[in-house]
Amino acid sequence: MGIEKMSMMSAEGPIGQLDEALMACCESGQFQMTSGSIARSANAQNPYSGIYTRIRDMAVNLKIEPEYCDFKYLPYETAEDFENYFDGISKRYDEINEKYLEVTRSLDEHKSTESYLKHLVGMDVSFKELFAMKYVKLRIGRLPVENERKLKYYEEKCFSFFPFERNDGYVYGLYLVPTTLTEFADEIMRSLFFERTRLPDYLQEDPENADKKLSEQIAEEEKEKLRLEKETAYLTDELKGDFRAVMCKLKFKSDCFELRRKAIITEDRFSFTGYCPTREFKKIEKAVEELDGVSCVEIPVEKKDAPADVPIKLRNNIITRPFEMFVKMYGLPTYGAFDPTPYVAWTYMILFGIMFGDVGQGLLITILGIILTKKTKNGLAPIMTRLGLFSMCGGCIYGSVFGIETIIKPIYHREEIWKSACRLFGNLGVSEHPESIFQAATAVLIVSLAIGVVLILISMIFNMVLKFRAHKLGEALFSVNGAAGIIFYVSLVAAAAGQLMYGVKMFTAPYVICLIVLPLVAIFFKEPLGDLVTGKKSAEKKTVGNFIIENFIEIFEAVISFLSNTMSYLRVGGFVLSHAGFMLVVSQLAGTADASAPITAKTIIAYVIGNLVVMGIEGLLVGIQALRLEFYEIFNRFYDGSGKSFAPTEIKLDV
Repeated sequence: MGIEKMSMMSAEGPIGQLDEALMACCESGQFQMTSGSIARSANAQNPYSGIYTRIRDMAVNLKIEPEYCDFKYLPYETAEDFENYFDGISKRYDEINEKYLEVTRSLDEHKSTESYLKHLVGMDVSFKELFAMKYVKLRIGRLPVENERKLKYYEEKCFSFFPFERNDGYVYGLYLVPTTLTEFADEIMRSLFFERTRLPDYLQEDPENADKKLSEQIAEEEKEKLRLEKETAYLTDELKGDFRAVMCKLKFKSDCFELRRKAIITEDRFSFTGYCPTREFKKIEKAVEELDGVSCVEIPVEKKDAPADVPIKLRNNIITRPFEMFVKMYGLPTYGAFDPTPYVAWTYMILFGIMFGDVGQGLLITILGIILTKKTKNGLAPIMTRLGLFSMCGGCIYGSVFGIETIIKPIYHREEIWKSACRLFGNLGVSEHPESIFQAATAVLIVSLAIGVVLILISMIFNMVLKFRAHKLGEALFSVNGAAGIIFYVSLVAAAAGQLMYGVKMFTAPYVICLIVLPLVAIFFKEPLGDLVTGKKSAEKKTVGNFIIENFIEIFEAVISFLSNTMSYLRVGGFVLSHAGFMLVVSQLAGTADASAPITAKTIIAYVIGNLVVMGIEGLLVGIQALRLEFYEIFNRFYDGSGKSFAPTEIKLDV
């Protein structure tokens, strides 16, 4: 478990094997290429990207769904080869498509004309006679019904409107006007929102006969359109196999050309470097060295003095692996540092189980997590499975099964255990015979604070150990989260607990001076003390005033943070009580608070809905609050997430 050990890998060989070597590395899914000094083709344009775009667009037109397939049998290698292939396909497709577009345009035009002719059926004058008039012009179209009455104001303006039909808020008809007044009449009708329809010249007969002939022509064009669609489908079926292979090979060629920019290329040789997990090197080496003249060299990256660009890949067991998502959200550790994933996983699961303890609801969350894990790729699904199990453990402690506390005996009803706990709590007034979780609220909150103290101390110990490993003795010994901070925090908590719980007066002068004041003094003078133990002087020079102000503010902030971080864990106990409160409300609404009340269908429905609502609302809130405790109360004390993620180089053949 922890951070995957990485190796620097270098591949070298004849230029003719470059694409295959890149492909072999990328197919492993475990190789991240680094940029090299480019000897030539630094600014060369990718010759494959343009033709790939055109072929991809052609695939859309031919309705060929892109998918990966073997392309090694294809003879095409250069961009010119692919251009010739595309030109041949394009010529065949364009011939069909041109006819199809022409028929489609004609069909749309004829259908539009037909829809208008239906409004003119009944007019007993042929279009030929109307179009042949020399001194009178006519306009056919439609006018909004509400504007028809406005035409009476223009009765003396030398044009006449003849309506044929009223439909869909429009009146369809034509108006006649002397040739000399055409522009004047057209302007008036435009102001009334008259929409003119220009009938085609081939209409010669009256509307009824013209409509019949037009219907026959539309039927012929629809047949032709269907024939062309079938011809396109036949072309698609004929080309589908090779076409997909061509797309894959083009994408491969295009991506390889982009990767070439990261390789060192001479006249007849190439070399490139990258990172891979050490345990995967042999597999990659075997695949690459199968190519003639290509060789690989491995240089393991040591944790000490590792380059800054070493990528980070986490490696954890099946239980903690899903929680890598939370670590990545905050930031990956640096190479050779501490991977907090196991710590995050166990503390998060424990905190969630304490705050959301219910056997029944936990079981449902686990089942839902298993289903979502199988059906989706959501990273939260496997986390839900684990949280549900810990929720069930918490429910066993509280005796809660879907909020019912009579099925399992809760811990506060186990007299021997509870009486021992009461003696441990000392003088804090914990009820020895609580009837419900609410009467044990004091104990719940005290345990929450104790959990917070333990987690804060563990985080500080992690920080101290990591600083020692990094040879930062000054920070390990004298920082707020180092040895001095640990002594101060433990001493303060122990004295306060002894005073409040057992009446032991620990805040004596020697205790305060040695275990509280001296650690604060060490934190205040951490820089000069650090220089003293390391034998090195700090390069940064400060005035006495700046030194006093900065360190005083740091100590003040540290004391406040200790208090606020510790008190923040009261939310753990708060959510325990709020969950019990939610379920009490559900039982009241369902009518099950009274054990003697009859169970009806209405009661069951109300109880089911109530449980689902509580699971949705409180489950989400508890998940967020537990994550908040991880990020703000735990990570801040020891973790620096400044690492860069391992991103394997890919040639995406899924086009």
